Amino acid sequence: MAKTGCEQAFAQLFRRHHQRVYAICFRLSGQARLADDMTQACFIRLWFKLDQFRGDSRFTTWLHRLCVRQAINELKVQQSWWQRFLPMEQLDPLDAPTVDFDDYHQLDKYIAKLPQRTRIVFVLCAIEGYQHNEVAALLNIAEGTSKAQYHNAKQLLQEMLE
Repeated sequence: MAKTGCEQAFAQLFRRHHQRVYAICFRLSGQARLADDMTQACFIRLWFKLDQFRGDSRFTTWLHRLCVRQAINELKVQQSWWQRFLPMEQLDPLDAPTVDFDDYHQLDKYIAKLPQRTRIVFVLCAIEGYQHNEVAALLNIAEGTSKAQYHNAKQLLQEMLE
């Protein structure tokens, strides 16, 4: 029924899938406020794309792909917006907004501390199950770059855990 524009059915979809979508967005962004915004953008996109769900896969699989793509696009937009004002060399990672981790596992804290591209590749590969060729296509990078970023993420996380 949500597919036909029923707002009550869509609200039920939102309640059912909100936490999973937020978790994806949080892990990709590393920031609670940005994850909130990204989650909202994902559900707005879902509202407009719902009629394109054909049932070839499970709805959750289709929603997951839609949300990952939307979240990555949101990160790209945010990054390009900030780059207009501050060169990347001048950005200090210690000045990044703090994140409230009360409800998240310790590993999520460490993942959020990874550099953005490294974090995105790690989340997509290790947590969401994407292959390096899929990550490369999503992020418009070489497959080798995806593998290198994943390797870097594992090393950095290992250092943080020691």
